[in-house]
Amino acid sequence: MATLDELLDGDLESASEAAARAFPDVVAALDVLVKGLDRDGDLATIRRYWWQIDTVSRTLADLPRREPDFTTYVSRTLLANLSRRSAAETYWAAPSADGIGALTVLVDRLRGAVRGLPHECTKPRLGIDEHRFAWLLKSFGDIELEQRYAEPLRRAMAILDLSSRDVAEMMGVTRQAVEKWLLAGPPPDRLAKVGALAQIADILQHRLRAGMPAAVVRRPAEACGGRSMLEVITDGDHDWLADSVRASFDYATVA
Repeated sequence: MATLDELLDGDLESASEAAARAFPDVVAALDVLVKGLDRDGDLATIRRYWWQIDTVSRTLADLPRREPDFTTYVSRTLLANLSRRSAAETYWAAPSADGIGALTVLVDRLRGAVRGLPHECTKPRLGIDEHRFAWLLKSFGDIELEQRYAEPLRRAMAILDLSSRDVAEMMGVTRQAVEKWLLAGPPPDRLAKVGALAQIADILQHRLRAGMPAAVVRRPAEACGGRSMLEVITDGDHDWLADSVRASFDYATVA
C-alpha cells in the first residue's frame, strides 16, 4: 500500500514512479485511453478517460499518511485540486502521451495542494493538435455536465456499499444500464428514485458512525413493514422513505 508521504518526498519524477508502482493497473488503463484520445477519441473513450482520472484522483486523495489526523483533511480537500480541475487540463499538461504522463499531472497537483510545492506540469506537451484539443475541451465540458447528474448515484453507492447489480435490482434495469448512468447520468424517469436514494445516503452518512449506513439500509425494520430500506426503494416507496428518514433525524420535530 502506497502512502501519501512517498508521493511528497523527493522530486516529482520519483513521486510519479512511486505512484506508478503502486497503481500499475491504473497506468495501463490510462495508457490505452490517452493514446485513444490522440488518435480518434470518440465520446466513449473520452467518458472512460474522464472516469479514470476522477477515480485515480479519489484514490490518491484517500492515501494514508503518517499523521492520522491529517489524513481526514487530505481526503476531504484534495479533490478540488485533483479531479475537479478539468480532465482536459490533465491531458493537455501531461509530460508524455501515456498513463504515466497523466498520473504525473495528478501527483504534481497533489504535491502542490498538500505541501505547497510548485507545479511542474503547466505547459502543453509537444505534439498536441490545438484544433483537436479545442474539440476535446468541448467534449470534456459536456461530460463534466453529465457527471453532475451522475454524482449523486456514485456517492450513494459508495456510502451504502452498493454494487451496480444492487442498484439495477432497485431500479428495475440491467447492470449495464446502471454502469451507463455512472458515466452519463440517469435518465429523467429515474431521477426521483436516484435522488431519494442519494438523500437517504447523505443523511445516514452524517448522522451515523462510519460503516453503519450500509448495514442500516439492509436491516429489516418494523417502521418499513418488515422490509429493509433497500426493499422499500425497490418497491417504489422511495419518496415516503426519504421523508421518513429525514423526519427521524429532525430533532426539533421530535422534541
